[in-house]
Amino acid sequence: MPHSSPKAAMSTSRRRRILPGLLLVLSLTATTTGTAAADGRAAQAPAPTTVSASAGVIGTPGSSPDTAGPGSTRPATVSTKAECEPTPAGSREREAGAVQACVTTIATPLAAAVRKPRAAAPPAAAPAAAADTGSCAVAGGTWWYSRFAYCVHSLTVLYTLKDTNGAVVGTGTLNVSSSSVLPAQGTTWKEKVAVTMTGATGAVTALNVKFRAACSAGCTVTKAAPWTGKKVVKDQLISGDVSYESTPAAGTAVDFTTSYLMYVTMPGAQITDPNASWGNPEKIRCDNSVGTPEPGCVVPSQMPVVKMSDQPSPSGAGAAAAGYLWAQNNLAGWGSAKPLTRAKDGVADRSAKTCGTFQARTDIVPGDSCGEFPFGESREGGVDGAQCTELLPRHSTSGGWVVDVLDGGTGGPCARSHVPLADRQAAQSRLSEEFANQRVVDGEQFKLEVSGSIVEPKAVCRQTLPAGAFRSGNGWVKNTTEPVPHTDKNTTPQGPPGLRASAAQACLGTNTVEGTHAEGDITGWGDAAWFRTANRQTAGLARCHLIAHILGGTGEKNDGGPANLVPCWQVGMNTGTPSMRTYEALAQNAVKAVKDGGILGPNDAVFYQVTPEYRDSTSTIPHRVLMSARVERSDGKSQPLFPDVYIDNTQGKTGLLNLGN
Repeated sequence: MPHSSPKAAMSTSRRRRILPGLLLVLSLTATTTGTAAADGRAAQAPAPTTVSASAGVIGTPGSSPDTAGPGSTRPATVSTKAECEPTPAGSREREAGAVQACVTTIATPLAAAVRKPRAAAPPAAAPAAAADTGSCAVAGGTWWYSRFAYCVHSLTVLYTLKDTNGAVVGTGTLNVSSSSVLPAQGTTWKEKVAVTMTGATGAVTALNVKFRAACSAGCTVTKAAPWTGKKVVKDQLISGDVSYESTPAAGTAVDFTTSYLMYVTMPGAQITDPNASWGNPEKIRCDNSVGTPEPGCVVPSQMPVVKMSDQPSPSGAGAAAAGYLWAQNNLAGWGSAKPLTRAKDGVADRSAKTCGTFQARTDIVPGDSCGEFPFGESREGGVDGAQCTELLPRHSTSGGWVVDVLDGGTGGPCARSHVPLADRQAAQSRLSEEFANQRVVDGEQFKLEVSGSIVEPKAVCRQTLPAGAFRSGNGWVKNTTEPVPHTDKNTTPQGPPGLRASAAQACLGTNTVEGTHAEGDITGWGDAAWFRTANRQTAGLARCHLIAHILGGTGEKNDGGPANLVPCWQVGMNTGTPSMRTYEALAQNAVKAVKDGGILGPNDAVFYQVTPEYRDSTSTIPHRVLMSARVERSDGKSQPLFPDVYIDNTQGKTGLLNLGN
């Protein structure tokens, strides 16, 4: 990773402070609902048309943090009960033969909901400061949320006229969307509302639309109507802003929700009560307690991400951040996805509990100090320092960090790093800044995201060493056993009580090493010889590795081999086509270097499993094995290397003489 200069870092920090309000582009792809059925029920899910518009939502200037993120979605929930009223005597509706007007609100998400990625683009009006932009291109009838933004896309409001027989004489379809960006610093914000008339049939050629916003205690609507009552015709879009304000007292936070009302009627008709309504299912929180100069607001259900760089200070938090990154990627029970919990009080006490016995090594780190993880700013901090792994992060001349483990290993609950005091102070300052930027209140969970180059993301199976596994290359192998009454059941005399192989797993990286060849009188070996003699066969027997020795599996008496071996025919389950060797070769080829035809990146892996299946609890030889393997990528994606396959313990290609007992 290239190093940032102090000047560049200051510039970046300043851009964060002066960043203008996030411009959230609401892509309003209007949808058309087909003509309602004769019984007045809502039509099927709308199909896209070419009618579209974009509505920008501007947050409070100078208040937008880095809001780009994956976000999450929730289906909109509305009452689908039709709100029906008699049409007034002498009205246009009556003249058209309608005696009843009904309004139905519909939220029907499409089959696939995908939010398009955000892309950074500076608005033309503010070339000196970048603004995040994004789209609300989610499925119809769906809410989308990030830490500082929310939107709902394509709710459908259906207006239906019926005659005295209940037959439909006309319909009008409205598509409703809205979006907002919350102020990270500030007490007021706007929400853009857009309504498109996407359908009109029969007696309905136009509609009057009124809209009102509301919010619960803790919030005030300062502008409830985005427009005055407007007439809208088919394919016409109307839009406007509503405004809110929340002013929590110093040291407090308030939660509230927003809700929405619509009044829909034919032009010229009077309406006093709303006939369509819905609410925002997620709460908004405004606080005046995170230590910033002013209050601000978030969607609290969206977990904040506290970001830190391991670039040398003052550009980043240097060795302190490198220690955090190592701990996240190596300590058992941790990982970048595990949240921490902010704790404002007792920081010094928690840090002292972890670092009180720390022995500074100024001979190797000038200005050495204790960089603990979990840190005292979190409730998870305060672990007894005697349990911590001791680390020495060293910056490489080629960039990145080399972390030496001076004491302990990966099984501890915490880490103490030898870091320059300036780096530790930079980490503390960065935490305070990010708590403010993301408005992380006391007791709220957050994720720590350290950008650095100590450990790149790894395949899932390479992130931890399971209990009972042993390291093999840059992966691991694990064998398990289960009791069996006799190690040989059909011989005379029978074998003593013992163990049989029950399962085998391996995490195979690009540095896969060979194991050992099979040997010894394994469980069932005498039974296999007995079976061959009883059936007057001369074909060769073998000790089949569950994890092949070419993949790191053991086979010797003193290295755990008996737990990895089962009796089999040499030509049949062991070799031949298809056989265990067929699928072992697939795994062997997959973990080769890419230049030699392999398919793995440096931090990818193949998760490989072989399970012997026995006929009953006394069996000493499996009648078949189940094999499976999947490729695990360092970005979290995976796909099968080969599907689950059964290999029978039969001789050659005959399908007969199964050794399983």
